Amino acid sequence: MNAYQQVVLGITIGATAVFLFFLVLVLRRYIGEKRAALLDARDTAITRSYLHRVAGHKVDDPKKWNAKAQLAAVTRILPLLRGGEKTRLLQIAELDGVLSDTLYRSHGIYKKDRVNAVHLLQRVGSEACIGRLRELMARDRNDRVRLEAAFGLAANAALPPPRETLRILGAMDRPPARIDIALLRSTAPLYPDQMLLLLDDDLDSAWRARIIDALGWSESLAVIDAVKNAAVDPNPEVRNAALRASAKLGHPAAADWILPALEDPVHSVRLQAIRAAVQLNLKQALPVILQLRNDDELWVRLRAEEAIEHLDPSLLSSPGDAKS
Repeated sequence: MNAYQQVVLGITIGATAVFLFFLVLVLRRYIGEKRAALLDARDTAITRSYLHRVAGHKVDDPKKWNAKAQLAAVTRILPLLRGGEKTRLLQIAELDGVLSDTLYRSHGIYKKDRVNAVHLLQRVGSEACIGRLRELMARDRNDRVRLEAAFGLAANAALPPPRETLRILGAMDRPPARIDIALLRSTAPLYPDQMLLLLDDDLDSAWRARIIDALGWSESLAVIDAVKNAAVDPNPEVRNAALRASAKLGHPAAADWILPALEDPVHSVRLQAIRAAVQLNLKQALPVILQLRNDDELWVRLRAEEAIEHLDPSLLSSPGDAKS
């Protein structure tokens, strides 16, 4: 074979290789699109089947689909349903054994598997899921899994009473963290009376502040007296928490302790009082807030300007106010 023939052979082999490569790519894309279309058709059929079953209509036998595909369909449908329809869907899913694999993985050896299972149990939120989340929160050997389970229960408004939640998580044996604030806020609407009972305990100021803060999320006006008392607590952190709770509750009586707080000796409390006055639109606070434009603390002066702009922008154009 001469040199010319070798070149031609090399070109031919190269061209064939390129052709085969592109052919494989085309076939792969074709197969992928066909598979995606089949999966879309399957998912649509599963979704339609569940919606018909929830409504009480006759459907084909759902057992021809695998549990993973059924679970994916259930998690897609859940946000669209409310009340009795959502309850019926969860009951049907449990009867189909859709959650069996997830419940099994929640018993796994590895922490990662249990955490992933917790997230899925949280999304579904059926009776079986809530029961398993409670078990994980109370008895799992890993603190991270127990905490994730607690957040899963909080997302489903199923946390145990606040004292039990704090005991199970060992929260009172350490300084409060941001996660404790989130859990207490989630618990407060469910157990406002029991949150008040916690204040009767011998708590340090940090925990007392977190509980007062959570009362603002209770949506219960029965806690207003506790918040009022906390607004004059000797500890500024507790006073700040009372002001946050007052703004969140939105009760008009809160003006009685928000206005004096604008002149609190601690600048962080003055800042919180300005924020609360803005959130409750307390125009009667304007005379004091106008004076706060001359406050010794820069952040207080800045927040006072912002508050005036929100409550009555026309006052900012009055040159004499800053000196008044």
